[in-house]
Amino acid sequence: MDLTPRMTESAMVARSAAAGSMVLLKNVRHTLPLLAVDGHALPIAVYGMGQLRTALTGGIQAWRTINVLDGLMDSDQVIPDGLLSHKYRNALLQNPGAGEILPAMLDIPAVAGRTQAAVIVITRLHDGYDYHLRPEEMQLIEAVTKSHSRTVLVLNTPGYMDIAGVSPMVTAIVFMGLAGQEGGAALTDLLTGRAAFSGKLADTWPVRPDQFDTAAMRTDLYTGYRYYDSFGKDVLYPFGYGLSYGKPILTSYSVGLDNGVVTAEATIENASETYPAREVLQVYYSAPDTEVSQPVYILNSFAKTGLLQPGESETIQLSFPVSQLARFDTYTATWKLDAGYYDIRIGTHSRNTTIAGSIYVPKPIVTKQVKNCVEQPPETVRSRKGAKAFTYPGEDEERNVSRKRAIRLSARQLQAEVVRYSKKFPGCRGGKEGISLLDVYEGRYDLRQLVATMDEHDLRALVCNFGSSQSPVPGAWGASADLYSRYGIPSITIAKGCDGLRLTRDIKNDDGEVVAHQYVTAFPAPSLLACSFDRELLHSVGSAVGREMREFGVDLWLAPSATVHRDPRSDCYHGAFSEDPVVSGLCAAWLIQGCQQHAMAALRHVESAVEITVTERTLREFELLGFEIAVTLGQPKALLAPSIAVCGEALSLDNRILSDVLYDEWHFDGMTFAAGELFSRFPGRPLLEQAALRTLRLILDAPSFRKLVR
Repeated sequence: MDLTPRMTESAMVARSAAAGSMVLLKNVRHTLPLLAVDGHALPIAVYGMGQLRTALTGGIQAWRTINVLDGLMDSDQVIPDGLLSHKYRNALLQNPGAGEILPAMLDIPAVAGRTQAAVIVITRLHDGYDYHLRPEEMQLIEAVTKSHSRTVLVLNTPGYMDIAGVSPMVTAIVFMGLAGQEGGAALTDLLTGRAAFSGKLADTWPVRPDQFDTAAMRTDLYTGYRYYDSFGKDVLYPFGYGLSYGKPILTSYSVGLDNGVVTAEATIENASETYPAREVLQVYYSAPDTEVSQPVYILNSFAKTGLLQPGESETIQLSFPVSQLARFDTYTATWKLDAGYYDIRIGTHSRNTTIAGSIYVPKPIVTKQVKNCVEQPPETVRSRKGAKAFTYPGEDEERNVSRKRAIRLSARQLQAEVVRYSKKFPGCRGGKEGISLLDVYEGRYDLRQLVATMDEHDLRALVCNFGSSQSPVPGAWGASADLYSRYGIPSITIAKGCDGLRLTRDIKNDDGEVVAHQYVTAFPAPSLLACSFDRELLHSVGSAVGREMREFGVDLWLAPSATVHRDPRSDCYHGAFSEDPVVSGLCAAWLIQGCQQHAMAALRHVESAVEITVTERTLREFELLGFEIAVTLGQPKALLAPSIAVCGEALSLDNRILSDVLYDEWHFDGMTFAAGELFSRFPGRPLLEQAALRTLRLILDAPSFRKLVR
């Protein structure tokens, strides 16, 4: 196989993205990095079938994959034990579906006698993801840690694993995630110090897995850290947590307010004398204590430093409109700032923050007037009354000092926005037979005139059959019906895949002979990418996907998603980013921005539920927030509406969530299509025409159409 420049560049992006996302959860007794001693590679033992059966992708047929063992074998810093590796390779060859090898068959004390460190790989695929350790895995960890004093536990899993019982046994823990085709090489870069750990958990890891059931017992505002920290529950690792070889510390910080914009500034210094480091500055806010139930604090924004060498520092400034601190009032359909103090917290994870400043609102301020979009269900947001939230020594003193110096916000400094909702679409007029999409492209006619000439059958084929046609690209879909002969409207191509393009790798003819290849790249899964907290990294991944779309003739990438994590047992867990809607929305937006430098992206929802019942407040403040961020910042060309009912009403094009919120409140100017029925009731011609206009604007921007008109 000959490597093209694009394949090489995409592999480098995938490797860098994986290394920038993996999270170091524990590192004691100088276990990591694993470095050569006196110029001789460090002898190590690698345990677990996951070293060979490394879970790397969510279904992408990548042109190559690098497992953990191969990545370590390629390093000049370490040398895996040959006899042990041979046993694992032989076991896999004899029985490809074999489970974990039992410790008795490995002679672990003998292996420990000829090695200086051990790496244990625990693997889970995204399908049927089970976060409990199996009995044979427990036996292996116990046996290895008895013989090896320097042991690294690698979690090659979509997300959380129930490791509270074994974490005291090992001296280092790494969350590897589903790291894409270069995963084994990226892990090796980190374990051997060639790259610096900088990933942070995008989800809280509770002490016990049954805590997920309690946290998700109601679909409300209290999910993830918003639940665990608000109700003072013990956690194994908090949201935003991650270690480094270096020693980044917060040396100074400040909060300001000017013309309705909050500015949080902090300086981070690497106090290490040996290793470089990167840190993620996270800004949270606490709302005033009122009768309205609120999480103890909520993430507002974050930014990642560059690579800081020992002794170097960097000052980060994050700014955001003060209106982003508002909550939704269902009874008045307004976003409002309650009277009281808003405490701005700056830190490096949800349980490591300091109150850096406060904003005082003397009277309630309405920031935005909208319309409710769902019927109010009987459920409410859980009350925190009587619950003791997480706190830390000195927090009360920080709060008192901050509030004495609080910045006063007057209603005169903000002007309430009143959303103007669209009137009923009147339909298209003025067309004549023979108008083509090329005429529109060249400016002789406009889209409304073209749509006016289309009969209802063709309108339905264009709008309702989007995504269900044949495609000339193997493994992809034809996005729209081929109306080229009559209207000059071509079919464009969609490819799905949360971690790259899900295309057929080896193309065969009718005789079964391979005649061509589509060598796509498998990038890290979203559940790992989110741990990077890195705009440039996500932008580079999106751009690499966009370049591959151009090469293979794909117009629209059916990704990413802004769905939030509620339960890691979901089949779609690896395909979504985080438990926090801000992280989910920003990650999706940055991927979209990168992709749309070259092609087009469709924002989507990946939850497997068929119906959710939520309050309007929960819907707007939590469920939709990530999508709002992704739409307004990322500006995707399309949105895939899921086959889901919200409060008993199908999420179709004539639903208020799409018609009022998506188009009128968020000012989305792309097209919407659906996995199921696009309309919940029989649409009249004006509604079809309106959808057709949006579809044709997308096709006009499609690379495949631009090729036709060159």
